[in-house]
Amino acid sequence: MRRFLVCSGVHGRIESLEWLRKAVRQRRPDGVLFAGGVLDRERTYAPTATTCWGHTRSDTLFLQGFFDSLGGLGVFTAIIPGVLDAPLDLFLSLGMSAEIEYPRLHIVHAIPIEQGDVAVVGLGASITDYTATDIGYYSRTLADYYLRSLWTTSKPRTVLLLPEPPQSWRGEAEDRGLADALMATYHPGVCVLGRSSEKRGVERIADTLVINPGYLSEGSAAWLDWDRPACEQVEFLDLQGMGTPRHPLALGDGEGHRRVGQAVGV
Repeated sequence: MRRFLVCSGVHGRIESLEWLRKAVRQRRPDGVLFAGGVLDRERTYAPTATTCWGHTRSDTLFLQGFFDSLGGLGVFTAIIPGVLDAPLDLFLSLGMSAEIEYPRLHIVHAIPIEQGDVAVVGLGASITDYTATDIGYYSRTLADYYLRSLWTTSKPRTVLLLPEPPQSWRGEAEDRGLADALMATYHPGVCVLGRSSEKRGVERIADTLVINPGYLSEGSAAWLDWDRPACEQVEFLDLQGMGTPRHPLALGDGEGHRRVGQAVGV
């Protein structure tokens, strides 16, 4: 597999799913990479017996519609939850049911999926200083435990999906250090980060091509073509315009570096 539609951040907007379907019909990717952010970030939580972060009925219905939409695309699709798609167990339960109905749809939270010459794994959580799995915070130690599969895969192309860059209470310099260390430790060929479209961009960290495609809810996505020259592999798409892609953003472009610095929190 060489060509991917790279995206994140539906945020409860039905039109985002329609933009995604149109992009897949027009572009015909080998696969779709979705880096979390399904539910509305301003949603109201429904407390349960075990957590105050439960899904409302409308949350559940939207998640089911989301999985149906992506499963119905008919292409290899790798999905992680977002930090605010909590609680994780409810998200994963719905995702596992969808995987049975749609064999080409895969939830890759802490579970690597291999297809052709590509291996994809992700963490639907914020990698930070402590663990709180209700809402999706994982310590670096726990993240290391789940991501170690990247060391053992024999596939030549690897992808890591994260809903946001690693974060620390110790400030932006530490955030950047965490991101650099993560890429240097696991060496994914590509890392997809879910961040606002204002901060979308590309960057090389060690051997990793880091892509922030922006949010689908803002009409933003990216196109990854591994067959292109290294400096031209990523193209940004305006899905609201449908058919007006931005030019590939060269890694040496000054604007690209400014925007990428924001994408990884520096």
